[in-house]
Amino acid sequence: MACRALKAMGRGPLTILSADEVPASADAPAFCRVHGVIAPEVQFEVALPLAWNKRLYMRGNGGFAGESLAAPIRVSQRNMALKNGFVAVQTNTGHDADGEPLGSFAHNNLQKTVDYAFRAVHESLRAAKRLLRAYYDRPAAHSYWDGCSTGGRQALISAQRYAGDFDGIIAGAPVLNFTDSLSTALWNAQQLARAPVPMAKMRLVADAVYERCDARDGAKDGIIDDPRACDFDPARDVKACPAGQDGADCLTAGQAGALNAIYTGPRSNGRAYFFGQPVGAEKVGQQPTLPGPSSGWDFWIIPPSGKSRQLLYGDSFVKYMAFHPKADPAHDWMKFDFDKDYARISPAIRGLLDAVDPDLSEFRSRGGKLLMYFGWADTALAPGMGIDYYEKVQAKMGAGVPGFMRLFMVPGMFHCRGGVGVDRLDAMTPLVNWVENGKAPERIVAGRMEQGRIVRTRPLCAYPQVAKWDGKGSLDEEKSFACSAP
Repeated sequence: MACRALKAMGRGPLTILSADEVPASADAPAFCRVHGVIAPEVQFEVALPLAWNKRLYMRGNGGFAGESLAAPIRVSQRNMALKNGFVAVQTNTGHDADGEPLGSFAHNNLQKTVDYAFRAVHESLRAAKRLLRAYYDRPAAHSYWDGCSTGGRQALISAQRYAGDFDGIIAGAPVLNFTDSLSTALWNAQQLARAPVPMAKMRLVADAVYERCDARDGAKDGIIDDPRACDFDPARDVKACPAGQDGADCLTAGQAGALNAIYTGPRSNGRAYFFGQPVGAEKVGQQPTLPGPSSGWDFWIIPPSGKSRQLLYGDSFVKYMAFHPKADPAHDWMKFDFDKDYARISPAIRGLLDAVDPDLSEFRSRGGKLLMYFGWADTALAPGMGIDYYEKVQAKMGAGVPGFMRLFMVPGMFHCRGGVGVDRLDAMTPLVNWVENGKAPERIVAGRMEQGRIVRTRPLCAYPQVAKWDGKGSLDEEKSFACSAP
């Protein structure tokens, strides 16, 4: 079918707004661009290359989504897929973030909440597959999903709820326990509101963390491979300020207590209910969202001014989603009572937004493959929930889980990218090889880039294995490391 003829493919809730041929450029090969809307407001784009590799690639969203399909980062991701021969699909999940920022789209609007939670991805993919089949006169041989953060949550929702949508799924740093992640953001902000810790003092904390724990994995290399092995205590391991005093080279009792509460995680009625922040992200590293090197705590947990990124998300969640159907836009995040309000979080919202179902039997029976990764120094989301989910899938489904699902933990990596370790990883190539050739990835070689060149490589090992140094070779070369039992 000709590109322009695809405009007639709309029916029912699906409207095709445009279908245009886009000539080849330096950025992308020639393709047919289809822009459509699925009622009520789910916008989607399908980019169909003239030279097609018989595969479909769909890219996930970030944060509360609502991104413009023409945003530079979205266009760049689409063009990269086109250059590799994929049909490229994307959606805004049913709202416009410019008009309805953060979680405000969910205010008294169940439909938009459902679209954001899972419907938009599924229906956009269905429309894309119809258009693709008409345009090429054949279906895609394989369909792939790639997403991080919210895109990682969308990945797991797809595997759990719509097992036949994708043959291969990449779930990067998934905010799979959405509700507890965003309530934890309030917990962290409350601790620091009561006892502020200036970013300048995080250098003291970083030095103490790495002095105590860097070498515990057998290599003093500026990376903490598994923070669970570190018993850091800010009250014990960082110089304490004299009682009643503060100083640039010490922590007050209140500051040490606030940090400890963030490390250990939120509590409700004396019970710990979610993961704390692992150590390792205090150190200055590469943070793609900020100009120049910065601590992983900067921006996400300790803002230069105003609200941290964590708090922006958590505050919006509690205003517009948490107590569904009774939204409370006037809610004061400092008054969120973890002994009372945590229990009030709507079970309906948990059911819509959390991607915690460990039963992936339908996905496995259809031959699906799932590759999940998480940075150990992530300050946006708790890396522990990635491991927790993987182990719950194993408990539910038995010893055969590595045959269709694998987890790769990335030491020193911040949220999705950046950090103090390696962060450049190609997960798509091993996933395609796994889906189409049956070769499961045992390790993925990742790199660290500085000033345009790779300065360090390391193997990422399929969990629970870890990369162990041979004690002789260069700490900057992956060949000096082997994947072995922890």
